[in-house]
Amino acid sequence: MKKYLFLDIDGVLNSHRSLFSKYAAHYNIDHSISDWSEKYWNCVDGTNPELMDKIDEVRKSKKFSLPKVFMFDFPFDIYCIENCNRIIEENNCEIILISSWRKGRDLKEIQELLEGVGLKGKVIGKTGVEETRALEIYEWIESYQDKYDSKIESICILDDEHAHDIDYMFDYYTVKDMTSMRNGLRENHIKESKKIFNKSFDINQIEKK
Repeated sequence: MKKYLFLDIDGVLNSHRSLFSKYAAHYNIDHSISDWSEKYWNCVDGTNPELMDKIDEVRKSKKFSLPKVFMFDFPFDIYCIENCNRIIEENNCEIILISSWRKGRDLKEIQELLEGVGLKGKVIGKTGVEETRALEIYEWIESYQDKYDSKIESICILDDEHAHDIDYMFDYYTVKDMTSMRNGLRENHIKESKKIFNKSFDINQIEKK
């Protein structure tokens, strides 16, 4: 039996830290990881206000062009990638991509994308398109088990918007308290993921709705 990590990207593998690090580097502004420490999480953008003031000052001066940060140019966070690699390694799990980044890409392209930013896991699937992300996950699991006549040992879901349209079905299997502003996938989520992977999983106990 297999273990599967249902993985989102935005807000999980990238963050406000990676975004504003790219801005600061583009504008040649000194910055450090401490500019995104927990004491700033209640500030606008979860970032040291002094750093944000410097970024805004240079941005408004129009001395530099804007860095490319939109859509698929949004920068990945190396710390989030490292934390995800630990989750994958410690739980010997494979990846099912649930992020919007899956759309328009086949599995080979997704694998190359994630390997390109340093993620070490094997991507073996991606969810389809349903009314909610929970239904997308449910349909993938049901289809997988029907196709391979094999039960899944355990799952863990990493999605910063889990409360929106995943928890109503899979609350027991989602990692909590994760947002771009709080630096995405953090070290404390490694232990939480381990606990979730240690829970037994049976799709027949999930109410489809």
